[in-house]
Amino acid sequence: MTETGQKEDVSRAPADTSLPPPEPGTPKGLDGLASRLSISRRTLLIGTLIPLIALVVVAVTLVIAPPSEHVPIVLGTLVAVAAGLASTAIGVYGGVLVPGLLLLGIDARFAAAVSLFLQVLVIPLAAGSHYRLGNFSRNVALPLVIGGVIGAFIGPFFAALLPKDVIARLVAAMIVLVGVIVLATLRFSGLGKVRSNDDIPNGRVAGIGLAAGFSSGISGAGWGPIGVKLLILARIDPRQAIGSSLFARIFMAAAAVVGFLTAQTAFQNVVPNWWIVVPLFVGSIAPMIPGAMLVSRLGRERATVAITLLSIALALPSVIWA
Repeated sequence: MTETGQKEDVSRAPADTSLPPPEPGTPKGLDGLASRLSISRRTLLIGTLIPLIALVVVAVTLVIAPPSEHVPIVLGTLVAVAAGLASTAIGVYGGVLVPGLLLLGIDARFAAAVSLFLQVLVIPLAAGSHYRLGNFSRNVALPLVIGGVIGAFIGPFFAALLPKDVIARLVAAMIVLVGVIVLATLRFSGLGKVRSNDDIPNGRVAGIGLAAGFSSGISGAGWGPIGVKLLILARIDPRQAIGSSLFARIFMAAAAVVGFLTAQTAFQNVVPNWWIVVPLFVGSIAPMIPGAMLVSRLGRERATVAITLLSIALALPSVIWA
């Protein structure tokens, strides 16, 4: 056989099909993971990088902090991570952070003030995540902002007058009561058809913001457990309720911080713990993007039940023990 014939025979030999080639156009690596999670590559990178930075910041804080503060720093960071995840996943931040800090022995009024201050810094990231995912309604957010700002500014003045155990029981009882109403509505009559953006009751939503903002202003908690649940009860889609309430929470928390600074008696005899502030901040922002992805995959009723049961569970200890 000639050399030319040998080359022709080789060219006609069947190709090795033991390892099928990848499908054309299938993304690999980070692009593939981002595609499977239905997010952009940039969002995935940010969601991975922020927790790593947070871990480094907490480690540095532990190195420079006195040994007596190590346990509060570590436990406070874990509480903040849970609060950050709950914030983007179910719209609850202070309702997780404040009870957790109280269990660590942090002064109640310091815990409230820190919670509100952190919300001004942390919540924009969570709100931005929900906005990119489409979980936002301007018609819900604007009246919620108006009512929330008024209630949140007034709240700290009442916090300066009432005993902190009375405040804790009052807000916790409101959270439990609203939660029971939501569960009963869901169980016996359902939530009904979700309202369209043209059918938002502005006055009712503003009233919800007023009540939720007031409870947040006096305790640092209640905006999510009370506000989000009442929005859902008003037949606002849970995803829209969570995303819109996060946007309104930024302004509510800022108004409450101003109220605390104005009502100077609210800080009398307060024992601060400054070592935990930075770990609380970085711990809160670390899980924000994963939390937003989680809520985008929850159904309406599952999101509602999750919001309600978690807030009731966190509020019951305050009702019983203040």
